[in-house]
Amino acid sequence: QTRSYNEAFLPKQLCLWLPHLCQTWLRLSVVGVLLYFGTSLFCLDFWKRYFAQGSKLVSKQVMLSHIYESLKSIPVFSIMVTGFEYMALAGWAKCYPKISDVGLVAYFCHVILYLVVVEIGIYWVHRAMHEVKPIYKYIHATHHRYVKETTISPFAGAAAHPLDEMLMAMPHGIAILLVPIHFSTFLVIFLVEAIWGIIIHDRSQGLGWPFLSAPYHTIHHTSQHRNFGNFTILMDHLFGTVSHPKSYYRSSSS
Repeated sequence: QTRSYNEAFLPKQLCLWLPHLCQTWLRLSVVGVLLYFGTSLFCLDFWKRYFAQGSKLVSKQVMLSHIYESLKSIPVFSIMVTGFEYMALAGWAKCYPKISDVGLVAYFCHVILYLVVVEIGIYWVHRAMHEVKPIYKYIHATHHRYVKETTISPFAGAAAHPLDEMLMAMPHGIAILLVPIHFSTFLVIFLVEAIWGIIIHDRSQGLGWPFLSAPYHTIHHTSQHRNFGNFTILMDHLFGTVSHPKSYYRSSSS
């Protein structure tokens, strides 16, 4: 499977010449960059507002800063994802190649359990990155230079220290050791999460409860200590760190 994925994105001669893990890293880096620009440019509501408001929404200089940080981070982060694929290839992870190996019912149960484990893990990793001061200062602060709404754009989704991205991905590495998961579904979840991480920076209206969409994540940037979740705000509800957009902006204006 991984060989076919590499050959789909890389020239055949390159695949013959490069070792398999190098191919995988290059494929993930290429896909990461294409996904980053493709998703950012597809945030149509953001661009509609940008062409109407210009630098009042966000400046070109800020977006170029986002892109610069992201292009530094994506290739380094891809090393860790390559490691996850190697864990599956080496038989360390509980990945299986075919859904028919376990059946549909077990497959869907595995996906739900995997997402729950990742949601819990990312909440606590993200919260720790804010509350453990050295980690915040030397790693997470790179992403949180963008604390005002006028410094946030879809391009900010991957604008982070490479170690920041690696720490946030750690729950996936732990989850594949604990939870059986279909290998291609694991990669799709990773891709969806990457897309989600860009979309939640577009400052649109986003999806409603229970999803941690753009309004909730914008509050995370401006408040610095609320809304730590991944796909949802359920963990924030459980541990008292949720801020809903309506109540947050009402209290800010008063």
